[in-house]
Amino acid sequence: MYSYPFLLLSLVLPAAFGATCQNEGATRCSMPNAKGAKYIICENGKEVEKACEGGETCHSNGNTGIMCIDVVNFKKRQANTNSAFGGYEPLINSFNNGMYGDANSFNSFITNMRSMMMTDKNALGDVTGSVSSGVQASKSKIGSNTKDIGSMFKSSDGVNNVISNAKKFQRSLNQNMAGYSNLVSDVAANSKSNAGNLNGVSSLLTSTYTAAASGINNNTGISADEINKAITNMDMAFDMYYPNTLGKLFQGNLDANSIAGNAASSSGGNPNATSYIFRSLIDKTKNGQAFITPFTSAAVKLSDSITTYATPARVTNVINKYRSINPSSSNTVNVMNGVANAALSSRGSYRATIENSYIAYTTDTTGSDCGCGNSDSFSAFLGILASLLVSQMLVPSGGCCYPTSVSIFTRSLSV
Repeated sequence: MYSYPFLLLSLVLPAAFGATCQNEGATRCSMPNAKGAKYIICENGKEVEKACEGGETCHSNGNTGIMCIDVVNFKKRQANTNSAFGGYEPLINSFNNGMYGDANSFNSFITNMRSMMMTDKNALGDVTGSVSSGVQASKSKIGSNTKDIGSMFKSSDGVNNVISNAKKFQRSLNQNMAGYSNLVSDVAANSKSNAGNLNGVSSLLTSTYTAAASGINNNTGISADEINKAITNMDMAFDMYYPNTLGKLFQGNLDANSIAGNAASSSGGNPNATSYIFRSLIDKTKNGQAFITPFTSAAVKLSDSITTYATPARVTNVINKYRSINPSSSNTVNVMNGVANAALSSRGSYRATIENSYIAYTTDTTGSDCGCGNSDSFSAFLGILASLLVSQMLVPSGGCCYPTSVSIFTRSLSV
């Protein structure tokens, strides 16, 4: 049985090399992937050789930290595929338990999910596709148990529920920050390089949205015109006060005209439209998926800070302060317009902070051949960070349960 978390694997045979290194904590396998147990880690400026335990071998995808995996025993642990969710109920339950505060279960989910991707290039598509099929087959039951997050923000009790559930998930995130950050990076890299994986993730995102939303409103679709206007508002605000960073986000394949129609189609259940949006955001990061890891860590730290100080009164004040003058029936559109209003109200007061982060980012990417050391890519990483931040805080309150032991964990803001 292999151990985790990231860089705290059970290790033996340490041997210091004379070579120096600068990327503290960075790891690489000594031999080609899965061909041996030894790997190199940078510790205190020195390259140190260590080894995985027992029958474990070193696995790496070149983007994130190595993993020690006993492939034979790992394969034996895979579930029976003759089930509603393709045999992945234990995996879903591990995520679900982690979402409600069980850090050990969340660690198990991360470890198993990353191990699958390390040992099978098509695993991500298989998992997400199987779960998506299960969601679709059970969507009426799932929809009947979902909660409308938008409605929760209309009462103190509802807001308190969101805060309470966010804090539960935060416990798991805080204790698994490194592994979670690597998992997000691995998912992005696997989706970018494998069409089957991209389609699987897109299908899961789409099916969980439509299945959940259908239990509250039979019409899950959002108006393309409303989305277009909301994105245009955000783009205008960002370009006005944050032109060198956030102002670069809604350009090219992510401009309002390109995104609006696809977002509307996605909300109506079109996985191809979801795939377009997902791919456009990942493509904007060029070949820098490895750099998603620190941005994910930043999202965890930000959500921790927010949930620590959040109270119903403070949340309500923020919502009222940035509320749209003409609210939409779609909570997603309302949130987007709220972000635009917040950016306008800030009048660039955070510009220096964000631009200093960009300078640090360009320093980190210097010498990399990812092609991602520019403001366009940086804006995409900020977009991913923002998406993760919202998901981390709201997903636990919008989840629903079906069957009793399997909770469906994705819930869109839109209804």
